Amino acid sequence: MTDTVFGALDFDGFYWNGHVKLDFFGEERQLGLIVDSSFGEQTEVSDLQHKAYHFFLEKWPGLQEAVIQEVIRYYNEEERFAYGPDDPEEFAAWWPEIETVEEMRRWVTLETVVIPSDGIMRDVYEGKRCLYLLFSREWAEDPNNNGVGIQLLNEEITESGFQGIAF
Repeated sequence: MTDTVFGALDFDGFYWNGHVKLDFFGEERQLGLIVDSSFGEQTEVSDLQHKAYHFFLEKWPGLQEAVIQEVIRYYNEEERFAYGPDDPEEFAAWWPEIETVEEMRRWVTLETVVIPSDGIMRDVYEGKRCLYLLFSREWAEDPNNNGVGIQLLNEEITESGFQGIAF
């Protein structure tokens, strides 16, 4: 299918998958796009999903730094030192000191935008626009490739965690 907003999309039975271009700190990147269509009778990309993306794009230039600040907070307060090898030197190498946006930008890569289904936005988030940003990360070993996920409701950061928060 070719969507008027997202372009070429392939349906896998649950999600529409495609790519979008997004500026990330002055560098245009091609990201994966996942649009959920597995809730109830929804099989097409909806106006609410288009709106969630549209409003996100409008606020994205001013939101980027806050998103990376949230990744820094999440890393330092929730993930850093949570697990790792027994060897103290190896353990220290797993968990670098990361305090600034510039430092964090070297440790994470924005890879995917996920937009939940209409039903999730209506029923779970009380009609708020919802979107997730998924990052891969370079600190510590990540055998599950679970990176970092940031949830935005009405273009405000509301949750961070592993990428699995988007699903």
